[in-house]
Amino acid sequence: MRNKILIGAGILLTVFIVFLIIICGASGGDKTVTQDELTQTIESVVCDVQDENSINYNISLLTNDTQFDNEILEKSYSQININKLKDFNSHGVVFRVRTTADTTLTFNLMKNDDVLSTFSVEALTQEIEDVNLVIDEAVSISSTDNFYITIENTNNATFVFDTLIFFFDEV
Repeated sequence: MRNKILIGAGILLTVFIVFLIIICGASGGDKTVTQDELTQTIESVVCDVQDENSINYNISLLTNDTQFDNEILEKSYSQININKLKDFNSHGVVFRVRTTADTTLTFNLMKNDDVLSTFSVEALTQEIEDVNLVIDEAVSISSTDNFYITIENTNNATFVFDTLIFFFDEV
């Protein structure tokens, strides 16, 4: 009787392990993009600021391990333009924001004039909020496409954004 229980438990454990491999993917490698690969795909972002000149941020500043670096300015950004160096398939982007005053921020991930994803957040003063602009199916982005994020800011509050995470699909 005890042997039958052990055999049954072994079979269940084997089925569970196979199930985990199937749902997690057995691609056989790390699919995380390195910092070097990222900088070869996306060079920088140019931010349009309401009533001011645009600001250019190198992508390495926005993707490093330091959250809200002092070099990233608190401004009333209206658009974030993503400067691409080559074609890629995108599943979107996520990042963090922190405002200097209570406001509602609405972010639209855009390809040319098409809205790919929208996310709104009720941002409270100095609270860090996550912005999720992930899309279900990958969208092909060519180096000639306009790939950007528009921002609607109800109170024209200044804010800072950082910790950009891009989701790519294999080409």
